[in-house]
Amino acid sequence: MRNLALPAVIAVLVAAGSLAAAPAVKADVDFYCRPGCWGAAAGSLSTGEESIRLNYRTRHEAEDAAVLWCDVKGKTNDCEVLASGLGCFSIAESRDGKVLAGREALTQDAADAAALDGAGPGSTVDLRDCNG
Repeated sequence: MRNLALPAVIAVLVAAGSLAAAPAVKADVDFYCRPGCWGAAAGSLSTGEESIRLNYRTRHEAEDAAVLWCDVKGKTNDCEVLASGLGCFSIAESRDGKVLAGREALTQDAADAAALDGAGPGSTVDLRDCNG
């Protein structure tokens, strides 16, 4: 019994060590939720148009809707996804209008703060909303 326990302990330690040494990776997650929990923010630097779409069943649907809505409203075709996820969204614009920063967070205040930080000093929040 003692001979079997030592190799088992070594195997567990080796496996745990390789997991601990593995770098953290942000997963590209998408799953179906009902009635809808995904949201996305999109924006266009050329027109300044912004869009937030909420309560979609998949991340892909939310991102597509945000880009389409932004393109149609702005009469452009260069809108890009700024953020997507399950929480609250905020889009901030830099003082000079050259940077749009979209962020997602668990609370509206956290999303606003992250977007303002991403857009730089003197930026303002243009659009904000939460899933739910």
